[in-house]
Amino acid sequence: MSTYKTRSMPKSRPKTKTKAKTKTKARSKPKHASQHSYGGLIAFIVILVLLVAAYGAAGFYFSQHFLPGTTINNTDVSLMSLDQAKGVLIDSSKNYKLTLVEQDFNKEVINGSDVGINAVVSDSFDDLLDIQSGLMWALNILENNDITLDEGVITYNYDDELLEGVIDELECVDPQYPIQVKNAEIVLSDGKFVISPESVGNVAHRDELDKAIKAAIVSQTESIDLEAEGIYDMPEIYSDDPDLLSQKALYDEINDMVITLKFGSKNVPIGVKTTSSWIKSDKQSDGSYQLGVNDKKIQEYVKNLANTYDTYDKTKFFNSHAGNVIEITTGDYGWMLDQEYVVEQLHALVLKKQSVTIDLTDGSEESNKWWYRKAVAYDTEGSGYYGNTYAEVSIAEQHMWLYQNGVVTLETDVVTGNPNLGNSTPQGAFRIRYHQAPATLRGPGYVTEVAYWMVFADDVGFHDATWQPYFGGSLYLSNGSHGCVNMPLGKAGELYGLIYDGMPVFVY
Repeated sequence: MSTYKTRSMPKSRPKTKTKAKTKTKARSKPKHASQHSYGGLIAFIVILVLLVAAYGAAGFYFSQHFLPGTTINNTDVSLMSLDQAKGVLIDSSKNYKLTLVEQDFNKEVINGSDVGINAVVSDSFDDLLDIQSGLMWALNILENNDITLDEGVITYNYDDELLEGVIDELECVDPQYPIQVKNAEIVLSDGKFVISPESVGNVAHRDELDKAIKAAIVSQTESIDLEAEGIYDMPEIYSDDPDLLSQKALYDEINDMVITLKFGSKNVPIGVKTTSSWIKSDKQSDGSYQLGVNDKKIQEYVKNLANTYDTYDKTKFFNSHAGNVIEITTGDYGWMLDQEYVVEQLHALVLKKQSVTIDLTDGSEESNKWWYRKAVAYDTEGSGYYGNTYAEVSIAEQHMWLYQNGVVTLETDVVTGNPNLGNSTPQGAFRIRYHQAPATLRGPGYVTEVAYWMVFADDVGFHDATWQPYFGGSLYLSNGSHGCVNMPLGKAGELYGLIYDGMPVFVY
């Protein structure tokens, strides 16, 4: 029994001993964690102290040096002290160059050395670092700190006389090929309306250029865009102007319009090359545009039209009874446009914006309205202008003939005006202006009653003259009329019944 117990005792001791060891280990853990936390706190405090020290050192540094990315009047002064920055700014003024960006990307350079530039730094320059004092440096360090100095902080001096001389030599002041400013406008090109683009003048305004260059030198600006700064004359109307585009759309409506006037066998087309100078655009109260017409321009055109196609004042050729051709340069027979009426009609036709052909010599009631005076036919070159019904008077033969449809239906001897008394019968191509029966003829020193009166030139015409002893021969040289064509009573009556107002009368 005793052996068992003895042996059993050791078995119980290890168990107890083991338990004690376990308890001892459990108690040691809190002590180790506390030591670890204390060490981390110390490390944090050390780092914080270092950061504060570094921040303070940086703050001290940037209280005396410019932040990274800082420029003064476009000169980089990053991390420089005040004295260093001053030196750089002074040195940079010596190397300063001003580039003038001109028309067509042309560039001219003004060198600071050519105009005597130098920099003078005032005491107020030292205040620039105040914006970085204290904590402000940290707030601004990530910014682009572009500083433009107030006037007087740094003064950039230049020699006025040298600068004026340099400016005088600039091409933009006196270009070899000057370009005048021009507004965009609607023009005709190859028979179509197009917008001719605007152009900027290339001659700089001298006063504005001087101001811009001097301001650039003071601020040390590196370039001036003359067009962007408005130093050139600038157009008021550009190609994309809404009003200009609206007007062009209006003009496009008459691009293909042709007004054709017929003068006998001649056609006179009036197309856009002509009408483009007649039209204008009238702006309405709602901002839209309507086509307008410049009547003065049409009047100029119609005047030239009349000079070309009127025939009353042109040389004419007449085939006499004897078969010879008589050249006639006087008289009022022929075609004469009613210019006022023509202007009105062309004005209306343009506004219709439609092509049309009008025969002005077809004898219709409508075409007759275009004429102030007209002939029986239209011919500017031959003898077809007077038709085949007309009266012919030969002063040399003292005889007259009446043709109807090309056949002589009446002829008689006559007595014309007395040339020896200055009363010659006027020669030329005329027309019967009016006829009257009976009539009273009045003139200087006479009043005469006649049975038939047929006027063809002012107060000159055919009439009966019962007081004449005979007709024909040379009687007109001694007992001629005051200019009229005297006829026997019967013949005058016969002629009166055959003529009509407007009938051609040729006297030669």
